[in-house]
Amino acid sequence: MALADDIQMAERHVLLAEQHIRRQRARIAALKRHRLPRGKASNFLQLLEDAQSMHLQHLSMLLERASRERTAAESAAAVSLGAE
Repeated sequence: MALADDIQMAERHVLLAEQHIRRQRARIAALKRHRLPRGKASNFLQLLEDAQSMHLQHLSMLLERASRERTAAESAAAVSLGAE
């Protein structure tokens, strides 16, 4: 899989995780309004937030790698042009 594809996949994971977290928070709010237990729902929210943290770290790592590769390619191109 190409780096650009990996970045797109990681971005999708981040967006999906945001949706899941938003929905879980809404569920917890509904449970609270109805004075129902929220412990397991809150624990699951924590898992979702932990996963989101990993998604964001992964995306950041991929973007840094892409930036390094772009910089290296630009440097190589500049050296190549200077040699002509």
